[in-house]
Amino acid sequence: MSSSKAKRPDPMNSPRSLALAVLPVLGLLLGAAPATFATSKPGVERAHPIFWQVDAQAKDGESRAGRLYLLGSIHVGPVGGWQLPQFILKRFDSAAALIVEVDMRAGSPEEQDNAVLQHGLLPGGESIQNHISPDLYRALGKHLAKSNRSLANINPWQPWMVATILLTYELEQLGYPTEAGLDLDMIARVKDNQRIIGLESMVEQLSFLSSLSPSNQELMLKDVLLQADNIEKSFIELKEAWRLGDEAKLEEVLFQELKTNPELAPFYESVIYGRNQTMCDRLQKHLEGGETLFGVVGAYHLVGARGIPMCLAKRGYRVRRLREHPLAGR
Repeated sequence: MSSSKAKRPDPMNSPRSLALAVLPVLGLLLGAAPATFATSKPGVERAHPIFWQVDAQAKDGESRAGRLYLLGSIHVGPVGGWQLPQFILKRFDSAAALIVEVDMRAGSPEEQDNAVLQHGLLPGGESIQNHISPDLYRALGKHLAKSNRSLANINPWQPWMVATILLTYELEQLGYPTEAGLDLDMIARVKDNQRIIGLESMVEQLSFLSSLSPSNQELMLKDVLLQADNIEKSFIELKEAWRLGDEAKLEEVLFQELKTNPELAPFYESVIYGRNQTMCDRLQKHLEGGETLFGVVGAYHLVGARGIPMCLAKRGYRVRRLREHPLAGR
């Protein structure tokens, strides 16, 4: 990429790394935020995330019904990766396909670079200063100044992209990069006889984000900066609730900012609840194929009354949470 296209934000070295950051980390944007950070570099960590089994009823004349396992992810991980229980990994091995929010292997690095630049940058010559309120722009400048970063590198990007860049950078400083996320780890585990299915394409998700209303994009950035002094505390609280499979605590942590700041409701409706319905529709279609499938999506989408498991349950599927026990036969 030539430097004439755009000056990139200093936290990232290439649009390729931006692509990895933008897509998987989306589910975290409301649950944690940037600020001061620790310098520890965690190794392998054990995790027992929330894990669901969804069963479809066999139709007349069919010998078997579809089955879907759903695993919640926080999209980042310790540098050594997550160690999952064997009962989860055995079910993954039994699946015909892995379903992820976005298959990051799709498209060449150049195509991903261009997509991020196309959907993440503001129109030529424009600055984020003209797309957010003066107060929010000042808050952004103060936040960047704490780590000796420049607004000049951030100015060319759309507000949703800036929010993602800031959060991803801070989580990496905590020792939790997106490259060690559970989604990418499960993709790396796929065998030759297993397929990978993306619920959303990279371009589709980027297009969705860049088409968010100006007010929603501003809310997205504001939400990150609102928690700017509590990144370590907020993230550890979220990570531990997810790692221990504490569903009630996880829902509380993920959605506490919405309760505190009701003005964020339009953003939640668009980015979380609206996408839950779309993913529920697409998962239902895959279930109709009668295969055993294994899905990994952001934990945001798997908890609460408007989460994907409840959506599928309302449509007549048998949905139950699985905990560690010997693998039962079908």
